[in-house]
Amino acid sequence: MESQIKEIIARVLNVDLSVISNDLSSGDIPEWDSVGNLAIISTLEQELDVEFPLEDLFDLTSVRSIVDEVNKLIND
Repeated sequence: MESQIKEIIARVLNVDLSVISNDLSSGDIPEWDSVGNLAIISTLEQELDVEFPLEDLFDLTSVRSIVDEVNKLIND
């Protein structure tokens, strides 16, 4: 699942997959701004059939936090 999430993030941000590491956070690259973050969240919800709780959206600011949250939603 983690590799699929990273592929989606890379595609949405239009960057090479090699740029996407667990430690990458919004603001680390110009493509990952607030609009990019919303696009990532929206695309993940559509493609992975998950729905992020509204109260968690502001915490989804790194690849690691997004992967952890998706795993939590899928396993609940």
